Amino acid sequence: MNKKQLVFLWLGIIAFILVTIQLLRPYTFFIADAAKGPVKIVWLILVCRWLVIAVVTGGLICTFQNKKDKKAKHEQKQ
Repeated sequence: MNKKQLVFLWLGIIAFILVTIQLLRPYTFFIADAAKGPVKIVWLILVCRWLVIAVVTGGLICTFQNKKDKKAKHEQKQ
């Protein structure tokens, strides 16, 4: 893995965490006031955001792959 790939991997991980925190944050006031009921998380939105981040991060990592890495993988297959 080269430097650009590593940078985008870490950016993807950070985005993954920030999206999760951002989605859960509006519901934290339910925790303080238990009389209102349990914490409700919109799992479909959270999973969709995770998938988008994973696809974009994976695409960027593949895009910035070195030609040497591509040649080595191609030679290993043969």
